[in-house]
Amino acid sequence: MKRKQCLFFLIVVLTQAAFAQSPAQQRSDRLGLGMNLSYLDNWWKGSKEKHFSDFAKPEEAAKREKAFFEIAKAGFKTVRIPICFSAWMQLKRPYDWENPKSLEMADLFVKWALANKLNVIVDLHHTEFDGSIPEAANAERIVNLWLRIAERYKNTDPEKVFFELRNEPHDMPAETWRWQAEQIIKVVRDIAPKHTLIVGFHDWNSRQAMLDSQPFADKNIIYTFHYYDPFLFTHQGSTWSGVEGIQEIKFLPFPFVKEKNPKVPQIAQGKWVEKLIGSYSDDSKAEKMFKDLKAAKDWSEKNKVPIFVGEFGSFAETATPDDRCRHAKVVYSALGKLRIPNAWWEWDGGFTMFKSGSSEISDCMRVAIDSYSKQN
Repeated sequence: MKRKQCLFFLIVVLTQAAFAQSPAQQRSDRLGLGMNLSYLDNWWKGSKEKHFSDFAKPEEAAKREKAFFEIAKAGFKTVRIPICFSAWMQLKRPYDWENPKSLEMADLFVKWALANKLNVIVDLHHTEFDGSIPEAANAERIVNLWLRIAERYKNTDPEKVFFELRNEPHDMPAETWRWQAEQIIKVVRDIAPKHTLIVGFHDWNSRQAMLDSQPFADKNIIYTFHYYDPFLFTHQGSTWSGVEGIQEIKFLPFPFVKEKNPKVPQIAQGKWVEKLIGSYSDDSKAEKMFKDLKAAKDWSEKNKVPIFVGEFGSFAETATPDDRCRHAKVVYSALGKLRIPNAWWEWDGGFTMFKSGSSEISDCMRVAIDSYSKQN
């Protein structure tokens, strides 16, 4: 009888172990609806001669304390805080903080988020600026950045605070980014062994880059990608995207309307935007977008790792509110059905959800947001 009891107990233990979630999965499940709060990533507001270290102002940062309350009030569970730590650190060894006082703004953002019971993602944003300061993207320097960031936030609650290693790594082979990420992971793990890391892949945190990659050896990682599809819609009219011809596209409807599909701008002929115009009728279909996100979920399940959409949204200036809401609802509904946590880009910048001229989420955006939880 005792032998049978022992065998039964062993089966129960093994079954529980098989279904036990990793810390990364448990924490990922709690991320839910998220929001990006930009400002501490706005390096371009600084002066180049000071390698943009003066971009953020304490008085401007202080105005954003209320935003954390409003984000939580709106039903978001997580705030991703993009921070340009790189601007505040020396370009050369020993890579000490050059502007330590500025770091207090980042500390306050984390403090305010936690005070409002939000999960917090500390996101290393813009390590290389505009490419005009090559030393800024030195791998050794980025590893040292994380040595100091991890040291600064190692005593925060690992159940609530997450470390995102680098926003949208790009202009490098997959192998180069993977090697760099492995070096960062080693450094962070020596300092903050229990915090969950958020890691994307090369090619601007693209979904396809993730699908083409394998998880890292570290088990306490949530994998991230950004989803700005269809790009022709989400970035229409943008002058800063670096995509030739996209700035000429304005008030493109979502989804595709044959009579309103734009002509190919002369500057875009033979370029990527011409291809996007040609495929927009398919790219803007809800079925196609769901299939995109389902492929990411399939990758997650196959590799037994959690995923997180760190950015998605649409540029508000050159798209109608109704079209933006339709796009948001398609994405939110798919993410809800697939149970993928996420963070909208962004709270009060160019991709805001607010009604024009106000600081309130528009009614149709509210409907789009709510479609996420209705799928669960």
